[in-house]
Amino acid sequence: MELTEIELPCGESSLTVRIPVRNIICVLNRQEAPGLANESEAITQALRSPIASPPLRDLVRPGDKVVVIATDNTRPCPDDRILPPLLAELESKVPRENITIIVALGLHPPLNKDELTRKLGKDIVASYNVVNHDVNDTVYIGATSRGTPVDINRRVIEADFRISTGFIEPHFFAGFSGGRKSIAPGVFSVRSAYHNHGYRMIEHPKTRAGILKGNPLHEDLVEQAQMARLNFIVNVLLNKNREITHVVAGHPFKAHEKGCEIEREIAGVKVPRRADITITTNSGAPLDLDLYQTCKGIDTAAQITRDGGIIIVASLCHAGIGPQAFLELHRSVGSPKEVIRKIKREEPIGVQWENQILARTQLKQDIYLASSLAPQDVRDMMLTPVSTVEEGLEKAFSALGDDAEIIVVPEGPLVLPLLDE
Repeated sequence: MELTEIELPCGESSLTVRIPVRNIICVLNRQEAPGLANESEAITQALRSPIASPPLRDLVRPGDKVVVIATDNTRPCPDDRILPPLLAELESKVPRENITIIVALGLHPPLNKDELTRKLGKDIVASYNVVNHDVNDTVYIGATSRGTPVDINRRVIEADFRISTGFIEPHFFAGFSGGRKSIAPGVFSVRSAYHNHGYRMIEHPKTRAGILKGNPLHEDLVEQAQMARLNFIVNVLLNKNREITHVVAGHPFKAHEKGCEIEREIAGVKVPRRADITITTNSGAPLDLDLYQTCKGIDTAAQITRDGGIIIVASLCHAGIGPQAFLELHRSVGSPKEVIRKIKREEPIGVQWENQILARTQLKQDIYLASSLAPQDVRDMMLTPVSTVEEGLEKAFSALGDDAEIIVVPEGPLVLPLLDE
């Protein structure tokens, strides 16, 4: 039997997996865009010639209190490379003491000093006022047209000017990351999250990766960012070497939409038909730090795996399952259908959106997980633990037959499958 070797990112390194050639339908990889020759210069140029906006220096005034909203460590956004040229441009008009950098944690735990240093860079942490978003220090500023209560970080609301960084990639329910997501969920409250990420919003057929128009969750996020008066964004696209390939800056929504258009062209990959077995990952560090984040790669695989098929996912999960509530909700019931019923009956509950998306996949496909998690924890999440992808493949062939067809998605969350169906 002829085997082919495929590299799968896992943690900070990779796994080499051997797969029978005759079973493979295709390997889905996004297009590879070249890194920019001079990232700092490109960022500065984008700030001076932005999309649908005057230059950044013309928007801020010398006495303004400026908030820069940066991403947290669950995103590969290279804030340590974006912030220096951005801050230099701001400081040509605004004194440093007027600038606050807020890490957009959403509902994630705060970063300690070492984590902040790795994320933002040593000089920035030492030289600027850097704070973590606090979900308990928000201001209510009204409700969206869909009834979401909008509670936004107090410092963001009290600032005179708000600018955010970001990284654009497909997002499993917001359509794409970046842009408005720095405000919501980046600096909003638990109450806002429960409404925007509620059962009906997540279940809407257009609340999916790659979709902005008609996606109610995305449109609700845009409203929140408008209400919070997000003034300007600097978002980037990255290649697999984490080099910046494109910079979009300027109007918080028009610049973001332009970035999403570019990302759709790069990430969109045609798929001839659904597979019996899909092998994927959560694209390595930092996204595969836990099972909670790994639902992104699983959701991508679910789109191209037939009902009754099997998803094999390799994800290090060195930080564990994720929020305890994520584990508890799945562990408290006996089936994926009961997970969905419990959410509908008891919401708001835990981090229900992630349980809902995982259970939605589990209703249709079995999921085998190769990770560093304790096998019992994996079983409690209604997944099948395997020690290697090859072991998972052996079990899948045993269940579905030796002729089962395979699709491989080496970087699950970074690909936008376009099914020919």
